[in-house]
Amino acid sequence: MVSLVTIISISNAAAIPKTITPEEIKPGMKGYGLTVFKGSVPEKFEVEVVDVVPNFLVKQDIILIKCHHPITDSAGVIGGMSGSPIYINGRLAGALAYGWNFSKEALAGVTPIGNMYKILERKIVKEKKYNKISSLKNPVQYVKDKLADSFFGHFKNEETQTSNLIPVRTPISISGFEGAPLDLLKKSVEPFAMDTVMGGGNGTYNDDVKDTFSEGDAIGVQLISGDLSATGIGTVTAVEGKSVLAFGHPMFNMGQSFLPVTTARIHTVVSSLARSNKMGSPVKEIASLVQDRGAGIMARTDMSAPVIPVKLFIEDTSSKNTFEYNVKVADRQWLAGKFIHAAILQFINHAASDAADVTAKISGKIKIEGRPVYTLEDSGVSRTGLAPLLNYFRPSAVVDAILNNPFENVKIEWIEYRVKLYYGLSFAVLSSVYLTSQNPAAGEIINLNIGLTDFGGNEKTVTVPVKIPENSEGNKLKITIGGGDNIDPPMASPENLDDLLRNIRLYYPAGSLVVSLEVEGQGVALRGEAFNQLPASVVLALKPVSGSEDVDTFESLNTQIIKTDTIISGKKSITFTAGRRKNR
Repeated sequence: MVSLVTIISISNAAAIPKTITPEEIKPGMKGYGLTVFKGSVPEKFEVEVVDVVPNFLVKQDIILIKCHHPITDSAGVIGGMSGSPIYINGRLAGALAYGWNFSKEALAGVTPIGNMYKILERKIVKEKKYNKISSLKNPVQYVKDKLADSFFGHFKNEETQTSNLIPVRTPISISGFEGAPLDLLKKSVEPFAMDTVMGGGNGTYNDDVKDTFSEGDAIGVQLISGDLSATGIGTVTAVEGKSVLAFGHPMFNMGQSFLPVTTARIHTVVSSLARSNKMGSPVKEIASLVQDRGAGIMARTDMSAPVIPVKLFIEDTSSKNTFEYNVKVADRQWLAGKFIHAAILQFINHAASDAADVTAKISGKIKIEGRPVYTLEDSGVSRTGLAPLLNYFRPSAVVDAILNNPFENVKIEWIEYRVKLYYGLSFAVLSSVYLTSQNPAAGEIINLNIGLTDFGGNEKTVTVPVKIPENSEGNKLKITIGGGDNIDPPMASPENLDDLLRNIRLYYPAGSLVVSLEVEGQGVALRGEAFNQLPASVVLALKPVSGSEDVDTFESLNTQIIKTDTIISGKKSITFTAGRRKNR
């Protein structure tokens, strides 16, 4: 026989909500939080309510608490505690999410769990392509000037804001990065209230072989994995079926986002007067970030996030040594290009850190979903080693332009780079140009002699035959000669991604001489393509009567591209008047 007292106890227990609202919380109430200070097992820390601050954010209160634990008593509120579940009277109140820089005590702000649960209600929205921007003159610069600057500043927390309650800075556990690549990575994440902390890369541990999340567990949002690693470390607040809530504040505040999510292991807590941080490492990828909102992040354990595999081969032709590197970068439009750049720079520093005279040739292959493999080649010389050349190599610089193009959302399936490194400078300067005829006649083929001086002071002459146009008698003509990097080809403003990719490929090779002769007629840049040497009647016909469509014109050119064994620098021109045509 079951007693009435037992029945009443069971009934009351079932009626107690598992969460507590800010309206129910009063100063002086006590409870506890859960977080991992070392290893993978969450520990309890005591908390005491200071007060509830109404409408701290839009439609969101903040619960102020003091934390008590031997570690927080000395280290204060720690980066990586973001998301630590806070329980008041045995009920979940929310996630530890806010703190102060240079605070003398472990005073923190808690995001109410009710606000975090609202993230669960958001549905995944299918991404759409951009509408065509037909009037865009320079789409890459447009993105940088009009979108990127304002976007990256919207979540910035200045270090000087010592008196303001700000999100607990998310520690980005870094493995393998150092020097300039680490600085580049820091600049990429600093606007989002993140600190880079040296940690470890992906690995497994005897006590960390788990593929589920529980409240208080360490959680990682992985930005880079493989031979290098960068992972944002936080704490799990609540698990609802296959949905995992964490952080209590945004990571990037990018809304719907898909990034790899891992279990994590904490090595130690690094105490600091400014802001202490956990040092951790990702362990196993088991979920995908889905939502990145003001009240926290949400991951799904039944989903996986897209990544961009990047492979780099470096061949040192002097020592015959070869190096291979592999990373996977989170497919995040605004950040992937910067992360790839930092990774490639780190690999270059590892394989070829010599601050010496070098000549490098790079080929890059980029596979964009739904398109053939896009291939680019480039070359360069440097007196201080290979690293400074990375900023100028088109195969590496093009990634940002592709990801941030204003025409459509793209998925890069993989990227592969191959670098050949030669010690010494295969380089020449354009020193002189002259024609073999002082008065070239219309229709005549003459020789153009081009003087080149290499780095050692040695001179040589390259002879290029040039035909003077048949109908140029009495006309003033101009020949422009230059290295491939010193002359821009005629091109039209792109109207879609394919136009943009074609324009990038139009640039002349650095290891080439370009000889261009202006001829009669005009070229027209129209609908993403450049049409050279058109008769005046055709140019006039292409110009719209209404003037509603922009048509650019340029001087028609006969262009020769002469490939060379060396990189050519410099640009010169010759102007002359074509003489009477012979044999008339």
